[in-house]
Amino acid sequence: YALLSGAMAKVLLDVGWSAGAAVTARIAIAGTALLIPAALAMRGRWSVLNDRRTAGTVVAYGIVAVAVPQLCYFYAVSRLPVGVALLVEYTAPIAVVGWMWLVHQQRPGRLTALGAVIALCGLPLLLDLSTLWGGSGGSNKGVDLVGVAWALAAMVGAAAYFVMSADDSTGLPPITLAASGLVVGAVVLGAAGLAGA
Repeated sequence: YALLSGAMAKVLLDVGWSAGAAVTARIAIAGTALLIPAALAMRGRWSVLNDRRTAGTVVAYGIVAVAVPQLCYFYAVSRLPVGVALLVEYTAPIAVVGWMWLVHQQRPGRLTALGAVIALCGLPLLLDLSTLWGGSGGSNKGVDLVGVAWALAAMVGAAAYFVMSADDSTGLPPITLAASGLVVGAVVLGAAGLAGA
């Protein structure tokens, strides 16, 4: 799904869509598709959405876990191959492990730590960072550092998505959180686009 999304993003970007327009359309379509299942999942518990804490969670989720990582990913795809942008973004579980260790004192097990180290060692190989220091890349022109920065920002947003999605303290069904977050993300990105941001 994510690879297909990146390939479709590349096509939209190549025909003149901005990254912001492409991601806004994608999020709006997804949010609209989930509205009916999300409403059915509420089963008369609409008062949960009136809670200030829940509303704040939905807004934060829509901005931090939906809009920002999607937009950053689309900007990354505009400067990097889809596979590279996707693999950088999908190092998000490593950030989650670090977050859980630093903030919640949940030290990772040996296998988790080993997996994180292997992934971190593999990332420079994926990006072929040697080309930055005059390596023999042949026709390789080097890494687009701006694209990598966008992909890393998408990774942080994806990590936020994982952490925020795991928090079930609001009482919202997961599909309702996803749908409402997509709607908030689409509204925020649409408003930013209309304002010329």
